[in-house]
Amino acid sequence: MDKKAEKLFKNGDKEAAIKEIVNELNRDHHQLDKILQLSAYLVEAGDLEQAEELLTKSLALFDENKDIRYNLGNVYFLANKYDKASEIFSKLIQDDYGFEAYFMEAKTLDEQGKKQMAIVYALTAVEKNPKDLASVELMADLLLANGNFSEAKKYYQDAISLKPKAKYYFNSALCAMNLKENYQTYLEQSKKIDPKYFAENEKKLSNLQKYLTETGDSNGRR
Repeated sequence: MDKKAEKLFKNGDKEAAIKEIVNELNRDHHQLDKILQLSAYLVEAGDLEQAEELLTKSLALFDENKDIRYNLGNVYFLANKYDKASEIFSKLIQDDYGFEAYFMEAKTLDEQGKKQMAIVYALTAVEKNPKDLASVELMADLLLANGNFSEAKKYYQDAISLKPKAKYYFNSALCAMNLKENYQTYLEQSKKIDPKYFAENEKKLSNLQKYLTETGDSNGRR
């Protein structure tokens, strides 16, 4: 890693940081760590086209390097090129890259509307790394969107144990409400942690309460 570039980037001078690594790579193209560092900076700066070009060319130098392929898959995902992203993550899974490939494949499948398959891959990501908060959160979100409230609540509770966040408490309340369980404590915790988040999402709650009341499914438990 280029420490000078890292310092510049952390200080907010992204353009200078990128220029620093580009100059280094112009002197020697065969610096894998700097290629990966530059690709991450380009993505952070929102220059997906340059990141894609860099990584695609780098594969010619580092034939089928897994880290380069993973970064390229992320670029394709961010650029909404989901077919290309899925192709890369599927190959990385075959090559036993790690839980990150399952996580990104789940996200890609979700974007493609393949919800059930997304859940399968998210579950594998969690099984491979139960302490990865992003994987646990993704699993919970996918289950909630699929109406699997009991399972979703379980994963939100797992997420809370890793890092208490307003979203996890709020969504636990949504699950509990659908399951006709007590939910007020979750709401109180959500509001306490992040009042702004709670206020922005409170409409979801009132809409659900209204729906449950109209359909006769609410028992009014608080």
